[in-house]
Amino acid sequence: MMAHHPPRRWFFKSNPPHKEPASNPLLPLSELSSGEIATFVELRGGRGVKGRLTSLGFTPGVPILMVQNYGWGPLIVEVRATRVALGRHEAERIFVQRSQA
Repeated sequence: MMAHHPPRRWFFKSNPPHKEPASNPLLPLSELSSGEIATFVELRGGRGVKGRLTSLGFTPGVPILMVQNYGWGPLIVEVRATRVALGRHEAERIFVQRSQA
């Protein structure tokens, strides 16, 4: 006879949503213009996306420089002194806060 186990709850699905101040809301990385600097806040996606982007250096609090964003196609960002090319779909899962000028 098989034992009944409760369903697994993955750590990233049970975390409460991040609350941002109204004066500086979160926005997807794909919304930044070339030359803008923002701070990484949150990553929304599955384990595969989270694992890949975390290994590339996308961790909370790290500054991100948008090197190239034409509004279509891939983006180029600089994170931890390394340039990274991201697909637009990936960039829409990375949430940042614009740096205060």
